Amino acid sequence: MTQSPRRGQSAAAAAALPIVERLIAAIEAENRDLAEGRPAQYEAYSLRKNQGLLELNRLIPALGGATAAGPLREALADLHAKLEANRRALGVQLKACAAVSEIIARAIQDGQSDGTYTALAWRRSRE
Repeated sequence: MTQSPRRGQSAAAAAALPIVERLIAAIEAENRDLAEGRPAQYEAYSLRKNQGLLELNRLIPALGGATAAGPLREALADLHAKLEANRRALGVQLKACAAVSEIIARAIQDGQSDGTYTALAWRRSRE
Protein backbone atom coordinates (compact mmCIF):
# COMPACT_ATOMS: atom_id res chain seq x y z
CA MET A 1 0.00 0.00 0.00
CA THR A 2 1.52 3.31 -1.06
CA GLN A 3 1.54 6.16 1.36
CA SER A 4 -0.24 9.26 0.15
CA PRO A 5 1.62 12.56 0.37
CA ARG A 6 0.88 14.68 3.42
CA ARG A 7 -1.45 17.59 2.96
CA GLY A 8 0.35 20.41 1.15
CA GLN A 9 3.21 18.15 0.14
CA SER A 10 3.65 17.21 -3.51
CA ALA A 11 4.22 13.63 -4.60
CA ALA A 12 7.76 14.62 -5.64
CA ALA A 13 8.46 16.06 -2.18
CA ALA A 14 7.12 12.87 -0.61
CA ALA A 15 9.41 10.84 -2.91
CA ALA A 16 12.39 13.02 -1.99
CA LEU A 17 12.10 12.36 1.75
CA PRO A 18 13.30 8.70 1.70
CA ILE A 19 16.17 9.67 -0.58
CA VAL A 20 17.28 12.40 1.82
CA GLU A 21 16.94 9.97 4.73
CA ARG A 22 19.17 7.42 2.95
CA LEU A 23 21.73 10.13 2.29
CA ILE A 24 21.66 11.11 5.96
CA ALA A 25 22.20 7.48 6.99
CA ALA A 26 25.19 7.12 4.64
CA ILE A 27 26.79 10.34 5.82
CA GLU A 28 26.18 9.48 9.49
CA ALA A 29 27.89 6.11 8.98
CA GLU A 30 30.89 7.72 7.30
CA ASN A 31 31.11 10.39 10.00
CA ARG A 32 31.01 7.69 12.70
CA ASP A 33 33.84 5.78 11.03
CA LEU A 34 35.92 8.93 10.78
CA ALA A 35 35.20 10.05 14.34
CA GLU A 36 36.00 6.64 15.82
CA GLY A 37 39.19 6.23 13.80
CA ARG A 38 37.94 3.16 11.95
CA PRO A 39 39.02 2.63 8.36
CA ALA A 40 36.38 4.35 6.24
CA GLN A 41 35.20 2.62 3.08
CA TYR A 42 35.46 5.80 1.02
CA GLU A 43 34.48 4.15 -2.26
CA ALA A 44 31.31 2.61 -0.78
CA TYR A 45 30.30 5.85 0.91
CA SER A 46 30.98 7.79 -2.27
CA LEU A 47 28.78 5.42 -4.28
CA ARG A 48 25.93 5.77 -1.77
CA LYS A 49 26.19 9.57 -1.75
CA ASN A 50 26.43 9.76 -5.55
CA GLN A 51 23.37 7.50 -5.92
CA GLY A 52 21.35 9.73 -3.59
CA LEU A 53 22.45 12.85 -5.43
CA LEU A 54 21.48 11.28 -8.75
CA GLU A 55 18.04 10.38 -7.42
CA LEU A 56 17.50 13.89 -6.04
CA ASN A 57 18.64 15.46 -9.31
CA ARG A 58 16.09 13.36 -11.18
CA LEU A 59 13.36 14.72 -8.91
CA ILE A 60 14.26 18.38 -9.39
CA PRO A 61 12.06 18.89 -12.48
CA ALA A 62 9.09 17.35 -10.65
CA LEU A 63 9.67 19.59 -7.63
CA GLY A 64 9.48 22.57 -9.97
CA GLY A 65 10.42 25.35 -7.56
CA ALA A 66 8.16 24.18 -4.77
CA THR A 67 9.51 24.99 -1.33
CA ALA A 68 10.23 22.16 1.04
CA ALA A 69 7.90 22.04 4.01
CA GLY A 70 7.39 19.88 7.08
CA PRO A 71 9.35 16.64 7.26
CA LEU A 72 11.25 17.28 4.02
CA ARG A 73 12.41 20.70 5.22
CA GLU A 74 13.58 19.20 8.50
CA ALA A 75 15.33 16.33 6.72
CA LEU A 76 17.08 18.74 4.33
CA ALA A 77 18.25 20.89 7.26
CA ASP A 78 19.56 17.75 8.99
CA LEU A 79 21.26 16.65 5.75
CA HIS A 80 22.90 20.06 5.42
CA ALA A 81 24.28 19.90 8.97
CA LYS A 82 25.58 16.36 8.50
CA LEU A 83 27.17 17.25 5.16
CA GLU A 84 28.98 20.16 6.80
CA ALA A 85 30.29 17.86 9.55
CA ASN A 86 31.31 15.36 6.85
CA ARG A 87 33.13 18.07 4.91
CA ARG A 88 35.08 19.10 8.01
CA ALA A 89 35.94 15.48 8.94
CA LEU A 90 37.09 14.67 5.42
CA GLY A 91 39.14 17.88 5.40
CA VAL A 92 40.95 16.75 8.55
CA GLN A 93 41.62 13.36 6.95
CA LEU A 94 42.93 15.02 3.80
CA LYS A 95 45.29 17.28 5.78
CA ALA A 96 46.56 14.31 7.77
CA CYS A 97 47.18 12.32 4.57
CA ALA A 98 49.05 15.28 3.05
CA ALA A 99 51.23 15.57 6.16
CA VAL A 100 52.06 11.86 6.15
CA SER A 101 52.75 11.98 2.42
CA GLU A 102 55.14 14.90 2.93
CA ILE A 103 56.98 13.03 5.70
CA ILE A 104 57.33 9.92 3.52
CA ALA A 105 58.49 11.94 0.50
CA ARG A 106 61.08 13.73 2.63
CA ALA A 107 62.31 10.41 4.06
CA ILE A 108 62.64 8.96 0.54
CA GLN A 109 64.57 12.00 -0.66
CA ASP A 110 66.85 11.87 2.38
CA GLY A 111 67.39 8.15 1.87
CA GLN A 112 68.35 8.62 -1.77
CA SER A 113 70.90 11.32 -1.04
CA ASP A 114 74.33 10.64 0.36
CA GLY A 115 74.46 14.18 1.74
CA THR A 116 77.12 15.42 -0.68
CA TYR A 117 75.08 18.30 -2.00
CA THR A 118 73.12 19.28 1.07
CA ALA A 119 73.65 22.54 2.96
CA LEU A 120 74.14 20.49 6.12
CA ALA A 121 77.27 18.87 4.67
CA TRP A 122 78.75 22.29 3.84
CA ARG A 123 78.08 23.60 7.34
CA ARG A 124 79.77 20.57 8.91
CA SER A 125 82.90 20.99 6.77
CA ARG A 126 83.34 24.62 7.90
CA GLU A 127 83.20 23.75 11.59
